[in-house]
Amino acid sequence: MKKLMMSAILLSLPILGNAQDKTADDYVEYRQGVFNAIGWHFKKMGPMIQGRIPYDAVEFKRHAEAVAVLSHMPAEGFVKEAKDSTLPTRVKPDVWFQTERFNTYMDDMIKAAAELAEQAGVEDKDELRPAYGNVAKQCKACHDRYRERG
Repeated sequence: MKKLMMSAILLSLPILGNAQDKTADDYVEYRQGVFNAIGWHFKKMGPMIQGRIPYDAVEFKRHAEAVAVLSHMPAEGFVKEAKDSTLPTRVKPDVWFQTERFNTYMDDMIKAAAELAEQAGVEDKDELRPAYGNVAKQCKACHDRYRERG
């Protein structure tokens, strides 16, 4: 977990620099990259939970911990400057006007991801279904409200 946390911190350092050096497109690329990484790890756990591939408690925990660490990172890409990006994005305009509500959705996802990571590693995958489902529910709720269909 420590290695994962350090990697996440090191990867986020460039965006943490002087905000004046960043363009709107930089923020969009950053948040899309983080969301892609979250999705990659999350999608590795689904087939295990569903029984489509053998459940591996160690691998599941590794992916759950990655999602938990990464879940803290997308918010840095949702700064007001990012709304002026010329890159294709599916963010609905409401994100920029409903920041408190949006932040609540992000916080809910962070909490759900932390709970999944904390529970991960058990031998019975069925014990993880509620926590895994809660992360999926939090992601879907935010997507339904703040992401254009694509």
